[in-house]
Amino acid sequence: METKTIYKCLIVDDETLARILIRTHLLQIPELEVVQECSSAIEADLYLKTHQVDLLFLDIQMQHLSGIDFLKSLENPPKVIFTTAYSEFALDGYELNVVDYLLKPITFERFYKAAHKALELLNLENDNKEAAEATFIDKSIVIKSSHQHIKILLTDILFIEGLHKYVKIVTEKKNYTTLIPLSAMEEELSNQLFYRCHRSFIVNLSKVELIDGNQAIIGTHKIPISKLNKQEFLAKLGKKIG
Repeated sequence: METKTIYKCLIVDDETLARILIRTHLLQIPELEVVQECSSAIEADLYLKTHQVDLLFLDIQMQHLSGIDFLKSLENPPKVIFTTAYSEFALDGYELNVVDYLLKPITFERFYKAAHKALELLNLENDNKEAAEATFIDKSIVIKSSHQHIKILLTDILFIEGLHKYVKIVTEKKNYTTLIPLSAMEEELSNQLFYRCHRSFIVNLSKVELIDGNQAIIGTHKIPISKLNKQEFLAKLGKKIG
Protein backbone atom coordinates (compact mmCIF):
# COMPACT_ATOMS: atom_id res chain seq x y z
CA MET A 1 0.00 0.00 0.00
CA GLU A 2 1.42 3.37 -1.04
CA THR A 3 2.09 5.82 1.80
CA LYS A 4 0.80 9.32 1.17
CA THR A 5 3.07 12.28 1.81
CA ILE A 6 1.94 14.50 4.69
CA TYR A 7 2.50 18.21 4.11
CA LYS A 8 3.09 20.75 6.86
CA CYS A 9 0.73 23.71 7.12
CA LEU A 10 1.10 27.06 8.89
CA ILE A 11 -1.99 29.16 9.69
CA VAL A 12 -1.45 32.93 10.02
CA ASP A 13 -4.44 35.03 11.07
CA ASP A 14 -4.96 37.65 13.78
CA GLU A 15 -8.48 36.36 14.49
CA THR A 16 -8.73 33.36 16.81
CA LEU A 17 -12.03 32.13 15.34
CA ALA A 18 -10.61 32.29 11.83
CA ARG A 19 -7.65 30.14 12.85
CA ILE A 20 -9.97 27.64 14.54
CA LEU A 21 -12.12 27.36 11.41
CA ILE A 22 -9.14 26.72 9.13
CA ARG A 23 -7.71 24.17 11.56
CA THR A 24 -11.10 22.43 11.74
CA HIS A 25 -11.31 22.28 7.95
CA LEU A 26 -7.76 20.90 7.74
CA LEU A 27 -8.62 18.07 10.12
CA GLN A 28 -10.82 16.68 7.34
CA ILE A 29 -7.88 16.45 4.93
CA PRO A 30 -5.40 13.79 6.16
CA GLU A 31 -2.59 14.79 3.77
CA LEU A 32 -2.37 18.24 5.39
CA GLU A 33 -1.08 18.68 8.95
CA VAL A 34 -1.16 21.90 11.00
CA VAL A 35 2.27 22.34 12.57
CA GLN A 36 1.83 25.89 13.89
CA GLU A 37 -0.64 28.78 14.21
CA CYS A 38 0.47 32.42 14.36
CA SER A 39 -1.54 35.52 15.20
CA SER A 40 0.66 37.91 13.19
CA ALA A 41 2.96 38.00 10.19
CA ILE A 42 5.87 38.94 12.46
CA GLU A 43 5.30 35.83 14.57
CA ALA A 44 5.10 33.73 11.39
CA ASP A 45 8.34 35.24 10.09
CA LEU A 46 10.17 34.17 13.26
CA TYR A 47 8.75 30.65 12.95
CA LEU A 48 9.76 30.29 9.30
CA LYS A 49 13.35 31.27 10.06
CA THR A 50 13.85 27.93 11.83
CA HIS A 51 11.10 25.70 10.42
CA GLN A 52 10.11 24.44 7.00
CA VAL A 53 6.46 24.36 5.94
CA ASP A 54 4.81 23.33 2.68
CA LEU A 55 1.57 25.32 2.72
CA LEU A 56 0.74 28.67 4.27
CA PHE A 57 -2.83 29.82 4.99
CA LEU A 58 -2.31 33.57 5.18
CA ASP A 59 -4.67 36.34 6.20
CA ILE A 60 -4.14 39.64 4.39
CA GLN A 61 -5.44 42.37 6.72
CA MET A 62 -3.35 42.15 9.90
CA GLN A 63 -1.81 44.72 12.22
CA HIS A 64 1.77 45.94 11.74
CA LEU A 65 2.47 43.83 8.64
CA SER A 66 -0.05 42.72 6.04
CA GLY A 67 -0.06 39.24 4.57
CA ILE A 68 0.79 40.67 1.15
CA ASP A 69 3.85 42.57 2.40
CA PHE A 70 4.91 39.57 4.46
CA LEU A 71 4.72 37.26 1.45
CA LYS A 72 6.73 39.72 -0.64
CA SER A 73 9.48 39.65 2.00
CA LEU A 74 9.98 35.87 1.83
CA GLU A 75 12.86 34.72 -0.38
CA ASN A 76 11.65 31.13 -0.77
CA PRO A 77 7.98 31.13 0.24
CA PRO A 78 5.97 27.92 0.59
CA LYS A 79 2.74 27.45 -1.33
CA VAL A 80 0.25 30.09 -0.16
CA ILE A 81 -3.54 30.28 0.08
CA PHE A 82 -4.77 33.76 0.99
CA THR A 83 -7.70 34.00 3.42
CA THR A 84 -9.41 37.37 3.71
CA ALA A 85 -12.72 39.17 4.10
CA TYR A 86 -11.86 41.63 1.32
CA SER A 87 -12.27 40.70 -2.33
CA GLU A 88 -10.33 43.76 -3.60
CA PHE A 89 -7.01 42.05 -2.85
CA ALA A 90 -7.61 39.21 -5.30
CA LEU A 91 -5.41 40.77 -8.01
CA ASP A 92 -2.48 40.99 -5.60
CA GLY A 93 -2.88 37.29 -4.89
CA TYR A 94 -2.63 36.33 -8.53
CA GLU A 95 0.37 38.60 -9.09
CA LEU A 96 2.13 36.86 -6.18
CA ASN A 97 1.34 33.47 -7.71
CA VAL A 98 -0.63 32.18 -4.73
CA VAL A 99 -2.46 28.86 -5.04
CA ASP A 100 -5.88 30.28 -4.25
CA TYR A 101 -7.77 33.16 -2.68
CA LEU A 102 -10.47 32.32 -0.11
CA LEU A 103 -13.08 34.84 0.99
CA LYS A 104 -14.36 34.72 4.57
CA PRO A 105 -16.52 33.16 5.82
CA ILE A 106 -14.87 30.12 4.25
CA THR A 107 -17.14 27.16 3.57
CA PHE A 108 -15.64 23.69 3.69
CA GLU A 109 -16.64 23.04 0.07
CA ARG A 110 -14.62 26.04 -1.13
CA PHE A 111 -11.78 25.26 1.28
CA TYR A 112 -11.60 21.66 0.06
CA LYS A 113 -11.26 22.81 -3.54
CA ALA A 114 -8.39 25.17 -2.68
CA ALA A 115 -6.63 22.59 -0.50
CA HIS A 116 -6.70 19.96 -3.22
CA LYS A 117 -5.38 22.43 -5.74
CA ALA A 118 -2.43 22.95 -3.39
CA LEU A 119 -2.05 19.19 -2.92
CA GLU A 120 -1.84 18.63 -6.65
CA LEU A 121 0.99 21.18 -6.92
CA LEU A 122 2.82 19.82 -3.86
CA ASN A 123 2.56 16.22 -5.05
CA LEU A 124 3.84 17.20 -8.48
CA GLU A 125 6.85 19.01 -7.00
CA ASN A 126 7.52 16.12 -4.62
CA ASP A 127 7.43 13.58 -7.46
CA ASN A 128 9.80 15.71 -9.54
CA LYS A 129 12.19 16.10 -6.61
CA GLU A 130 12.24 12.38 -5.85
CA ALA A 131 12.89 11.62 -9.52
CA ALA A 132 15.76 14.13 -9.59
CA GLU A 133 17.31 12.73 -6.42
CA ALA A 134 16.97 9.17 -7.72
CA THR A 135 19.22 10.03 -10.67
CA PHE A 136 22.09 10.47 -8.22
CA ILE A 137 21.74 7.12 -6.41
CA ASP A 138 24.34 5.39 -8.60
CA LYS A 139 26.38 8.48 -9.39
CA SER A 140 29.98 8.49 -8.33
CA ILE A 141 33.21 10.41 -8.51
CA VAL A 142 36.66 9.02 -9.31
CA ILE A 143 39.58 10.47 -7.37
CA LYS A 144 43.32 9.86 -7.44
CA SER A 145 44.73 8.91 -4.04
CA SER A 146 47.98 7.12 -3.18
CA HIS A 147 48.71 6.48 -6.89
CA GLN A 148 45.33 4.80 -7.28
CA HIS A 149 42.11 5.84 -9.01
CA ILE A 150 39.26 5.22 -6.60
CA LYS A 151 35.54 5.26 -7.33
CA ILE A 152 33.36 6.70 -4.54
CA LEU A 153 29.55 6.72 -4.64
CA LEU A 154 28.16 10.15 -3.83
CA THR A 155 25.65 8.58 -1.46
CA ASP A 156 28.51 7.10 0.60
CA ILE A 157 30.10 10.48 1.32
CA LEU A 158 29.40 11.99 4.76
CA PHE A 159 31.29 15.25 4.28
CA ILE A 160 34.35 16.75 2.60
CA GLU A 161 36.92 18.91 4.35
CA GLY A 162 39.17 21.36 2.53
CA LEU A 163 42.86 21.17 3.48
CA HIS A 164 44.57 23.95 1.51
CA LYS A 165 45.12 22.39 -1.96
CA TYR A 166 43.82 19.01 -0.82
CA VAL A 167 40.44 17.67 0.29
CA LYS A 168 39.64 14.89 2.72
CA ILE A 169 36.59 12.86 1.72
CA VAL A 170 34.98 11.19 4.72
CA THR A 171 32.74 8.14 4.22
CA GLU A 172 31.27 5.76 6.78
CA LYS A 173 33.98 3.16 6.14
CA LYS A 174 37.07 5.07 5.08
CA ASN A 175 38.64 8.50 4.50
CA TYR A 176 40.34 9.56 1.26
CA THR A 177 42.68 12.44 0.51
CA THR A 178 43.15 13.83 -2.98
CA LEU A 179 44.89 16.82 -4.55
CA ILE A 180 42.04 19.12 -5.58
CA PRO A 181 40.77 22.46 -4.16
CA LEU A 182 37.49 22.35 -2.24
CA SER A 183 35.93 24.84 -4.69
CA ALA A 184 36.65 22.47 -7.60
CA MET A 185 35.14 19.57 -5.66
CA GLU A 186 32.04 21.68 -4.96
CA GLU A 187 31.51 22.20 -8.71
CA GLU A 188 31.56 18.44 -9.31
CA LEU A 189 28.91 17.64 -6.71
CA SER A 190 25.13 17.77 -6.97
CA ASN A 191 23.58 20.82 -5.27
CA GLN A 192 20.62 18.61 -4.38
CA LEU A 193 22.76 16.28 -2.29
CA PHE A 194 25.55 18.50 -0.99
CA TYR A 195 25.89 21.94 0.57
CA ARG A 196 28.95 24.00 1.45
CA CYS A 197 28.04 25.02 4.99
CA HIS A 198 31.46 26.48 5.80
CA ARG A 199 34.43 27.71 3.77
CA SER A 200 36.25 24.47 4.67
CA PHE A 201 33.40 21.95 4.65
CA ILE A 202 30.86 20.44 2.25
CA VAL A 203 28.26 18.12 3.78
CA ASN A 204 25.96 15.46 2.38
CA LEU A 205 22.53 16.87 3.30
CA SER A 206 20.95 13.43 3.64
CA LYS A 207 23.52 12.43 6.29
CA VAL A 208 22.96 15.35 8.67
CA GLU A 209 21.19 14.11 11.81
CA LEU A 210 20.73 17.38 13.70
CA ILE A 211 21.95 20.94 14.11
CA ASP A 212 23.55 21.83 17.45
CA GLY A 213 24.17 25.57 17.58
CA ASN A 214 26.56 26.27 14.71
CA GLN A 215 27.49 22.65 14.16
CA ALA A 216 26.04 19.95 11.91
CA ILE A 217 26.09 16.51 13.51
CA ILE A 218 26.81 13.49 11.30
CA GLY A 219 27.37 10.42 13.44
CA THR A 220 30.32 11.25 15.70
CA HIS A 221 31.44 14.13 13.48
CA LYS A 222 30.76 17.79 14.26
CA ILE A 223 31.01 20.05 11.23
CA PRO A 224 31.07 23.85 11.68
CA ILE A 225 28.39 25.98 10.02
CA SER A 226 29.13 29.53 8.92
CA LYS A 227 26.80 32.09 10.49
CA LEU A 228 26.14 33.54 7.03
CA ASN A 229 25.11 30.12 5.69
CA LYS A 230 23.07 28.82 8.62
CA GLN A 231 19.60 29.99 7.54
CA GLU A 232 20.03 28.70 3.99
CA PHE A 233 21.43 25.46 5.39
CA LEU A 234 18.41 25.01 7.66
CA ALA A 235 16.06 25.69 4.76
CA LYS A 236 17.77 23.03 2.63
CA LEU A 237 17.56 20.54 5.49
CA GLY A 238 13.89 21.24 6.24
CA LYS A 239 12.24 18.55 4.13
CA LYS A 240 14.96 16.03 4.84
CA ILE A 241 15.06 16.15 8.62
CA GLY A 242 12.16 18.43 9.57
